[in-house]
Amino acid sequence: MQKKKIILKNKEKFIRLMNVISWLDECRWSEENAVDIINYCSDDIKNCEKILTHCLCYITDRVMPFERIWEKGGLVFSELVKEYSKGNIPFEYIEKKYYIKYPSKDGVEKFKFKSDNYEFASHYITNDYECIKQTLQILEDYNRNIVKFIVDILEKYKDNTDLLKRVAFALHLLTYSLNNKKADTGEIVRILGNEAEFNQNFKIFEKKSTNGKKRLWCCIRDYKKGPHHDIFKKAIVEIDSISEKDKEILVETWDKLPMNQIELPGDVWNNNPIFRENLFGDIIEDINNIPKTWGMPKIIRELFEQLSEDEKGEYYPEQFDITFDFVPRMCGNKLCDICLFGKNGIDLICIPSQDKLCPVALISCGYKKECKNDKEDCDIIRNISKGLCKGTD
Repeated sequence: MQKKKIILKNKEKFIRLMNVISWLDECRWSEENAVDIINYCSDDIKNCEKILTHCLCYITDRVMPFERIWEKGGLVFSELVKEYSKGNIPFEYIEKKYYIKYPSKDGVEKFKFKSDNYEFASHYITNDYECIKQTLQILEDYNRNIVKFIVDILEKYKDNTDLLKRVAFALHLLTYSLNNKKADTGEIVRILGNEAEFNQNFKIFEKKSTNGKKRLWCCIRDYKKGPHHDIFKKAIVEIDSISEKDKEILVETWDKLPMNQIELPGDVWNNNPIFRENLFGDIIEDINNIPKTWGMPKIIRELFEQLSEDEKGEYYPEQFDITFDFVPRMCGNKLCDICLFGKNGIDLICIPSQDKLCPVALISCGYKKECKNDKEDCDIIRNISKGLCKGTD
């Protein structure tokens, strides 16, 4: 049976779409909009501890408001990480202290994460606990420092052009599963230390990199742009066992890793049928016959790889994650008449005004961006997004 492929039938429209998505993504990650929203337990938490806290928060980021995870989970996990990072406290003590069971009102045994001052229960807490436990156990071999773990991968595979993907695979091994099968920590440590085994399993990971790895790609993305990008680089500099020259090289290496190796984190927003079918109806050939199991991460990657290197330019699939903000505001409310992708484009909402906020970015995604009021310097004013979407009319 021949494998079904996605065919890009209108390259010009897809490139226009990527241009607009890229603009929205730039707004999203500007200093005005991208802030570290994790609620840490104290002001003196180290940068490497912030990165590990961020990782643990993302492990629990499923089927519950993200604000609750970053606010309450951040407090518990940062306190856990701060104590864990001291290195002289047995892991078993950490485990028993921060993961406790308690009887509910109806007598059913339940679990929660609890620190000295805070508590938090994620939706899939027993599974999240196993992932967190696995992560912390493996990091025992890396001075309990997740940034040192990543640096180890950067140094070991520095000559590979797919280095960022390899970092992603290593983090997947660290926290989640091995080829969808639960692996014990000893097996994972062995794979991490054996280049041949690592490469063999990495090839399997690559084939499934767009499927079910939302939290993983969100972590990688955050370490490459936004506030956690700077925190991550500072954490590299703070590793005592690395020379000053090597620190500079590692930071430069990290900054240069291509963003187009990051997959789009799949979620309900970019898989929304109004967004998917109406915006991509004229871009993808026979869109209605695409298997329902193919989420937008796979679709965007397949379309992206049909562009030439020149056409790809500075675009990359992960930028479509602006749907997290765009779809609930626009598609969810069926605001097609004022959508920048609709038949009216920006005609009803763009009011160029010096020193004012751009209404297009604000209405579309809630992003603050200063209006440039300059057709030479703003593609959006030139209405390049107009008519890209069929709308719901």
